[in-house]
Amino acid sequence: MTRRAALALSALAAPTLAQAAWPQRPVRIVVPFAPGASNDLIARAAANGLQPLLGQPMPVENRPGAGGAIGAASVAAAPPDGYTLMIATTSIAMAAAVQPTPYNPARDFTAVRQLAEAPIGVVVAGDSLFHSLGALVEAARAKPGKIRYGSAGPGTVNHLAGALFALRAGLQLEHVPYRGMSPAILDMLGGRIEMGFPSLPSVAGQLRSGEVRLLAVLAPVRQSDMPEVPAAREQGVDMELLFWWGILGPKGLPGAVVQQLDQALETVLGTPEMLRFLAHEGATPSRINPDEFQHLLIAETARWAEIVRLAGITVG
Repeated sequence: MTRRAALALSALAAPTLAQAAWPQRPVRIVVPFAPGASNDLIARAAANGLQPLLGQPMPVENRPGAGGAIGAASVAAAPPDGYTLMIATTSIAMAAAVQPTPYNPARDFTAVRQLAEAPIGVVVAGDSLFHSLGALVEAARAKPGKIRYGSAGPGTVNHLAGALFALRAGLQLEHVPYRGMSPAILDMLGGRIEMGFPSLPSVAGQLRSGEVRLLAVLAPVRQSDMPEVPAAREQGVDMELLFWWGILGPKGLPGAVVQQLDQALETVLGTPEMLRFLAHEGATPSRINPDEFQHLLIAETARWAEIVRLAGITVG
């Protein structure tokens, strides 16, 4: 090939490469739960940090329903062009373990970046008669099936945390599903259910105001920022469960897009504003890379399928 021909081909290719640059239009982040919960708050914080780095709007779209399956299915079916992403949580693997879903969490998504993690809490209303986990467990044993706990929907972490808690403590609890954890907490404050198992960021404001009382954390040890709250295992229930948040895209997301997003999110997670936000919400940033996150998603899917099978947990 002559030098003139090579230059001509290069000139023809330049516009194509420019057109292929990502992103060239708004990048949508789907939140598969109702507004106001931790998923929504962290998605919006990440979007606010990403927008100036990527140079495009990052609209957040709430698509709740079916324990997050409706929003997740819409992302799994989206074109893998980098313009539809999702904030996912531990719940994505759990939901698929307890009910049929139109996607396989381990197969139908591209893992981009894990953002943060936090322990699950055992909470009651601030004016509840239960001031300790022991008192609640004692009441639940005295009245099997009469203590109700709310969740963000069937198969969510709040649902399975409650089911596993009941198994470990030898209790019968009634599960009441909602279309998000925020409405569940509102019903708890209104006295229509007795307890819940939210991630700590989703109730951080109510904890600070005293509307919600934290009886235990489902963590290996007490948390440094709330040393007065004992872990569940200190109170006779041997259980721990960490909740994580991360960004996923449709299967087949280009490696260059994943790399660009991963680097941008690494920058966002290291900013003082994001670190303060996560600390204020009771979460800590994660540092695993996309490959490690993909392996985690595969492992979590298999793990929860086995736990649900062994425990006999069903939707309802």
